Amino acid sequence: MAITALVNGANGGIGLALTQHWLAQGRQVVAISHHRSSALDQLDRQHQGLVRYRTADQGRYQGLAQWLTEQQLKPSLVVSCCGLLHQDSHSPEKQLRQLSETFLFDNIRANCHSAIALAQELEQLYQRKDTFRLGVLSAKVGSIGDNRLGGWYSYRISKAALNMFIRTLSIEWRRSFPNASVVAIHPGTTDTRLSQPFQRNIPADKLYSTRLTAERIGELIDNVDPDNSGAFFGWDGERLPW
Repeated sequence: MAITALVNGANGGIGLALTQHWLAQGRQVVAISHHRSSALDQLDRQHQGLVRYRTADQGRYQGLAQWLTEQQLKPSLVVSCCGLLHQDSHSPEKQLRQLSETFLFDNIRANCHSAIALAQELEQLYQRKDTFRLGVLSAKVGSIGDNRLGGWYSYRISKAALNMFIRTLSIEWRRSFPNASVVAIHPGTTDTRLSQPFQRNIPADKLYSTRLTAERIGELIDNVDPDNSGAFFGWDGERLPW
């Protein structure tokens, strides 16, 4: 039976590339996004029988565990790729006076609460003996210890909160699911809509394609184990400071 993976945010640049990566390896993929896209439909046609699709608004995954059970699916690999850095009306803040409650809460919902809500559903699916890995895309700018430039208040705050959630969840799940691994992952600057407005000053060799980033995330999540559950990893496997 094919290994089952779940990609949350499967319509995004990294999420779609990770879906493609795992399908190319012959893995069954549960693709979750807030709307169905032509790109996902094309993958469904190319890999008949390997793609299962479910629509869910970001952070609202009620019923997912029951649906997976009904489909007889229990993903052993899960990666959540949801994220927000900017909106049409808001750019990352450079100064305190630019910080607003609305934009801050939008960042927290997308960058932190979406992972919380997903984990709350998934823990209903697994039994104590199950082996599974959960990776959530974080960002190096969410590291408190590594923050030397300041700015980007809402994004940094929400990713720091996400990192604390991952660390705390790993401690609880170490008791509930001793064979589980839960990690935060910094994917590196990837050529997606999220990073597009900020690519001007990034060296070409530091701006990664979605395909390369997906390959790196796939390899990393394949190799984490319960001994390093609760860690914050860079795409290259380096342990990052909290």
